[in-house]
Amino acid sequence: MQETGVYPDGMPHPTGAERRRILLELLVLAGLTALYLRLFLDRPLVQDIGMALVGMGLVGLLARKKSERLWGPPSSPDFERMRRCAISMTLLTLPPLAVFLLYGAWVSGYEAWRMRPESAAWPADLWAIVKAVSQRLFRWQFFATLLFYVPWALVQQTLFQFYLLARWRALLPYASPFFLSFINGLLYGGVHLPEWPVAVVTMIGGVVWSYSYFRDRYVLPLAVSHAVLGATFYYWVCNVDLFGNLADSLGKVLSR
Repeated sequence: MQETGVYPDGMPHPTGAERRRILLELLVLAGLTALYLRLFLDRPLVQDIGMALVGMGLVGLLARKKSERLWGPPSSPDFERMRRCAISMTLLTLPPLAVFLLYGAWVSGYEAWRMRPESAAWPADLWAIVKAVSQRLFRWQFFATLLFYVPWALVQQTLFQFYLLARWRALLPYASPFFLSFINGLLYGGVHLPEWPVAVVTMIGGVVWSYSYFRDRYVLPLAVSHAVLGATFYYWVCNVDLFGNLADSLGKVLSR
């Protein structure tokens, strides 16, 4: 029986048969994802990147046309959507970026001050603090990570927004965009488990990015926001060298 409902933009809802096929597709995907996360709890970063690239390839080969049909045509021109998305993502990215910056500067500066020699004079103390802060915030690995993080974030955003969010929208055609964005954000953070701090932060970002994609249907500004916040969170807040970890995991894989 044909579904008679329509979306607010006038596009008809998917039929019941199509929704059942989508549900089966997502159940299989959820099962495989859960199995992967369970079997590889302590997995190297390069392995996650490889799996995401495989998923991106499958979306491009098998699901692109279906996703485009589920979304329908955009409601506004490309430039307008790009401009609107870029402005909103900039405004939403700057506040957490400032928090991460202040946190990293405070922690590294305080640690340098606490570890200073008692005999050190004030100019030497100040230089030690400045050096510690700059090493945590602006080491070359941070900028190298930013360079590689943008395409990596673009892969993730494409999989979760263009592919997965389209299917939530089809399965729950009467649900609000915020509710669907909330579900998508929870799953976005969930794949980062068992790293709970990263998972929680990604869940929050995932809700915002998903809602933005609902409105503007543009991925690149979301990927840039994701890359900037991801790199600063790892380096400034967690003091984790993501670039070094990637190089180490790649070296281990190649040496097998």
